[in-house]
Amino acid sequence: MPRHLTLADIGRGASRHRAPRSRWLLPLTGLLLVLALTAGAAVAPGARSLLTGARRPADAACPLGVTPLVVVASADKSALMKRFAADFSATGQDESGRCVHVTIVPRSSGVALTALAAGWTEEPRPDVWSPSGSVWLPLLEARLATAHRPGLVETSGVPSMATSPLVVAMPRPMAVALGWPTAQIGWADLLQLATGRAGWAAFGHPEWGPFLLGKTNPNFSHAGLEGTIATYYAALGRTGGLTPADVASAQSRRFVAGVEQSVVRYGDTTTTFLSDWLRADTAGRAMSYLSAVVTEENVVASYNDGNPTADPAQLGRNPKPHVPLVSIYPREGTFTADHPYAVLAEPWVTPAKRTAAAAFLAYLRSPAVQRSFQANNFRNADGAAGAQATPAVGVLPNQPTHLLEVPPAATTTAVLDGWSQLRKTADMISLIDVSGSMAEPVPGSSTTRLAAAKQAAVESLDLFTDHDEVGLWSFSGGVRGVQDWTERVPIGPMDAVVGGRPRRAAMQAALAGLTASGNTGLYNSLAAAHRAVTARYRADRINAIVLLTDGRNDAVGGLTLDQLLAELQRDQAAHPVPVITIAYGPDADQATLARIARATKGAAYVAPGPADIPKVYAAALSNI
Repeated sequence: MPRHLTLADIGRGASRHRAPRSRWLLPLTGLLLVLALTAGAAVAPGARSLLTGARRPADAACPLGVTPLVVVASADKSALMKRFAADFSATGQDESGRCVHVTIVPRSSGVALTALAAGWTEEPRPDVWSPSGSVWLPLLEARLATAHRPGLVETSGVPSMATSPLVVAMPRPMAVALGWPTAQIGWADLLQLATGRAGWAAFGHPEWGPFLLGKTNPNFSHAGLEGTIATYYAALGRTGGLTPADVASAQSRRFVAGVEQSVVRYGDTTTTFLSDWLRADTAGRAMSYLSAVVTEENVVASYNDGNPTADPAQLGRNPKPHVPLVSIYPREGTFTADHPYAVLAEPWVTPAKRTAAAAFLAYLRSPAVQRSFQANNFRNADGAAGAQATPAVGVLPNQPTHLLEVPPAATTTAVLDGWSQLRKTADMISLIDVSGSMAEPVPGSSTTRLAAAKQAAVESLDLFTDHDEVGLWSFSGGVRGVQDWTERVPIGPMDAVVGGRPRRAAMQAALAGLTASGNTGLYNSLAAAHRAVTARYRADRINAIVLLTDGRNDAVGGLTLDQLLAELQRDQAAHPVPVITIAYGPDADQATLARIARATKGAAYVAPGPADIPKVYAAALSNI
């Protein structure tokens, strides 16, 4: 087994659920480093500024050299981590006196896991992985063990940088109607609210309509994964010992399926939901956008600062919401995102890099940086909230009172496999631009834009379950009096036969046959696809459209943008059909596509080039 950081190297961080009993055991030089870095850098209570240590003088050499260190950090803390990395890189050294330069690579926990399991083929390659929570570490090791490549990370006792409880974020008036902050609200209460015919009318507010839950895809998102596991625990009335047999039981499947049926849209990150929620709040529609989102506590407090992305650089740039969110800590128990600092194993990471990693961890665990985590709405590594964490910002610092046990990898895998069967199924059209510009070659390659998009669309077929109902349309046109869109494969179950072949095979063949020509009849085509999905609308499904285009509408005649938006929104309250847009390449009309997505409670993605298409396509499809 490759050697990992031990207590003798740098000392252990906090365990997952309680403060450490031991003190830091740092070499004297490491201790002096921490003292030097933290001297005079204390953050005043409630302050939101980050540390700004003295910059390394331009003429100051690093006689022993510089060790580059790459940390892959979950997106929910990556902006903050970049600030810490820049500050440390300006002054930091490891215990041997070598300078250290830290680079932060943002990746959602699930995306990073997939890349690490595949050997991480892109550059830069990580030396440290910090997902949102420790639940991802044994899951990675299990996948590597299947591939006969175990031993990349430790799976227990990994030090923590900061913490944040998993919560259900809800508009304050809705939460107060349920008894917040004194009542103990649980998953069972939310399930009853979601499945009851009266909806919010049962609590005296018929104007709020039905209970609408937003949830992230557990294959990508930490909140999505631990939120799903938490519902299994809630179904069984336990806080630990969850097994694959429990996940497969009829009792737990019924409960979890009930929760999933209240989901109106999935997503790849909670910040996408919260950014859209803040825009809805600005337009006076905060109470109709969603009823709740499963996320982390720190994100709720950041949202209430007008900073839904939790990026320190964005603090103060937006007004605070008219309707703030509050944190509900499910009474059945919840998890804590413990933000582990997992140094990868030798020979992946050299001894020099391991020494550099230890120095950066000591910096992150120093008192001043821990206070800065708290000032930016995280709890520290021991689970203590900052002074500003009060009900006024939607946080209850004395909660949660019941923590759930992180299950073994076999159970987590069973949860992910089961979720694909229990999640709310989709009824959607994939709408792909085949206008003439899609025939343009990618700079420096013989591959065309369309060829790259087709390949990504083919690979995405594996993301659908057999019960999802999917159709494929293409569009170009733009000529007056000529239909701009073509139905390539009609909407239907993925496990059904169409044209004498399974729908997946039919869609793959249709994608292979697409050719590019003509103008871009975007508005007319999207309106037609919206009518088609609405005509077969089913309340028990996520009805959606995924639109990919590399241009802007240039149709002669037909709908204007205002007419399109009016049509998309006309029946949105009763029959919501989110449009997930992908702006592909430098010529795509990103601003208009974002307006379309926002108008339909969808999501807007940008793929600058063909290399980005597979990741962006997968992220876009995680919304349905």
